[in-house]
Amino acid sequence: MFRPQPRLTGMLPVLGLFLTLSSTAHAHMTVEGAGEIVNGVLHPLLTPAHVLILLALGLLLGQRVPLDLKRPLRVFAPASALALALTTTGKIPSVYQPMLIGIALCLGILVGLAVKLPRLGSGVICAVAALGIGLDSAVEIGSSFTVFKTLFGTWLSLNVAVTYLAICASHGADKPWARTGIRVVGSWIIAISLLVLAFSLRKIK
Repeated sequence: MFRPQPRLTGMLPVLGLFLTLSSTAHAHMTVEGAGEIVNGVLHPLLTPAHVLILLALGLLLGQRVPLDLKRPLRVFAPASALALALTTTGKIPSVYQPMLIGIALCLGILVGLAVKLPRLGSGVICAVAALGIGLDSAVEIGSSFTVFKTLFGTWLSLNVAVTYLAICASHGADKPWARTGIRVVGSWIIAISLLVLAFSLRKIK
């Protein structure tokens, strides 16, 4: 089992606290001077819980040999589009943040253990991840067209990120050191998720 260096391990509480504080922003964060589509693209990449889920999901899909992204993306793409569309109704409550971290934790465990999921299992996981991130990406203000462009940018970002990470991970499928490295990343996702989850639950109490 991989054991993080003591120096790096000591940074985990600080990183966990940072991620917890950052995760309090549920709505779209905006970058001044950037357009709606660009802000939409950046949103999942600037939201810690979303980054953990996307990273873990991409690595998990990339561990499957041979790489098959058609089936997972046929679930992830429409599920993320549906979730983003539902945020425009104003009737969807905010996503419980520990639930998002829980999704990242479960995905991290699967990556760390290099679990070979059946196709149905991959589809279910893709749907859960897409719905979780999508429903947590509401745009609070703006005209209908502005909201559409922002959410479209988010949808593009989610699907490109998962696809790119999966392809990168698949390149190491035939290299033992690369497979070990991916599992190490999975263990770090587990550790960070546990810290963030503990901080979140403690804050709620």
